[in-house]
Amino acid sequence: MSSGVDQPMADAAGDASKEPSTQDNVKAAEKAAVNIQKRLTSHALPIRQYLESTVVPLLMQGLQSLCKERPEDPVEYLANYLLQHNPKKGPAGPAAASGTAVKQE
Repeated sequence: MSSGVDQPMADAAGDASKEPSTQDNVKAAEKAAVNIQKRLTSHALPIRQYLESTVVPLLMQGLQSLCKERPEDPVEYLANYLLQHNPKKGPAGPAAASGTAVKQE
């Protein structure tokens, strides 16, 4: 009698353990995705504000100069421009010391 009662219980328990496991996994994955999205959203705005207030103005000036000059090596030109015009370092940066100057108009 106990084997007849145990068998359906075991099958029911086996089916029940599989289904919640899948549902639990789906819910856990959804929760993780929502948490990641919240973190990305919360970090995106401060990063954007930081870049817009510190890097973008100088970068835009460098890109404008790059477009006017159209040098043979635009990446090196832009790198030198950024180093020479870095407001934190002043005009005597590494590029000025090495002798690679950006031609100014």
